[in-house]
Amino acid sequence: MNHTPQESGRLIVGASGPVPGVALHAVRYDASGAMAVERSLPLPEPSYAAFDPRHGMLHTVLEEDAGRVASVPLGPGADLGEPVAEAASGGALPCHVAVHPDAPYVFVANYGDGVLSVFPTGPDGRIAASEPVQALDHLPGSHAHMAAISPDGRFVLCTDLGADRVHIYAFDAGKGRLEPHGTARVPDGRGPRHLVFHPSGRYAYLISELSCTLIVCGWDAASGRLLPGAELPTRRDAANPAANFSAAVRISPDGAHVYTTDRGDDTIAVHAVAPGGAGGAADAGGHLEPVEVVACGGAWPRDIALSPDGRLLFCANQRSDTVTVFRRDPASGRLTPAAAPLSVPAPSSVLPV
Repeated sequence: MNHTPQESGRLIVGASGPVPGVALHAVRYDASGAMAVERSLPLPEPSYAAFDPRHGMLHTVLEEDAGRVASVPLGPGADLGEPVAEAASGGALPCHVAVHPDAPYVFVANYGDGVLSVFPTGPDGRIAASEPVQALDHLPGSHAHMAAISPDGRFVLCTDLGADRVHIYAFDAGKGRLEPHGTARVPDGRGPRHLVFHPSGRYAYLISELSCTLIVCGWDAASGRLLPGAELPTRRDAANPAANFSAAVRISPDGAHVYTTDRGDDTIAVHAVAPGGAGGAADAGGHLEPVEVVACGGAWPRDIALSPDGRLLFCANQRSDTVTVFRRDPASGRLTPAAAPLSVPAPSSVLPV
C-alpha cells in the first residue's frame, strides 16, 4: 500500500495527572516532526480520546472516580471547540473510548470497576444520552482497559487487566446492544491492556502490562474468536528486576511493524511482522521478530501513535511532560529521533486526526 508523505498534520494530545495545566491539546506538526500547540482545552483528566471523522467529533474520557465522557467538535485546522455533550461514563476511572466506524455508537472502558459502557450518538455525532444505554459488569476485581472494535465492526473486545481475560461481545448495530460472545484467557499475571489488529484481519497483538510481553493472537472473524498464541518480551532485558509496566501497542499503517512501550525502562520496542504458520507469505502477521529497543526520550511512555503516512511516531511521556517524535524507516521499522520534544503537562495519549 502506498502512503503518500504528508507535509503537515494534527494530533490530539490527552493528559492525566496531579499537575497544573492538564488539558486536551490540539497540536500541529510538519513533515520534520516539529510540533506546536494550536489550542488547549482545560478539562478534568482528559486521558484518552477517539475521533469520529464522519462528523468531525472528538470523544474524550474524563478519568475520575465519578467517570464521564465528553463530546468535543473538531473543525478544520486546529479548531478545537468547547464540549457540546457530556455523560456519566457508567463506571469509575474511564480510561479508553472507541467510536464505531459505521454505527452511531461509542464504547467506553471503565478501569476502576471493570464496566464496559455503550452510548448512542446523535445526527451531529455528539453523545445523545446522559448515561450509557448499556453497562456491562465483569468479574470481581476486573479492570476494563480497552474497547477494541473488530475490523468488520461485528464484535467489540474488552481487555480485562484484572482478570487476565479478553471479553468478546457481538454487536447488534440495529439495536445498539452488546451480547456476550465468549472470552479469551491469557496466562495468569499477564494483565492484558491494549490490542491492535493486523490489516489482514487475521491477527491481533495484545500487550500485557504486568508481564511486559506481547501476545500474538489469531482472530477468526467468522466466528468472533480470539486465539492467544506466541508470546514475546517487550523489554531489552526481560530478566531486569526493575519495576516496569508495558503500556501501548500500535501497528504501522503498512502492517509491517508493531511498536510497544515500557514504562520504567522508558523504551519503545520495534517488532517486524513476518510470515508465519503453514500459510507462508499469505499468512503474514502470525509471527513477529524483534528489531530494536530504543529510549523513548522522556519518562513513562503511556501512549504512542504513528502519522497516517507511517513516517513519524509520536510518544506521550507522562512523567516528563513531553511528547517526543521519531522518524520511522518504512523498510526496517527502525526509529531515529526527529524534531524537538513538545512540552505539555502529563501527556497520556496521542491521536492523529
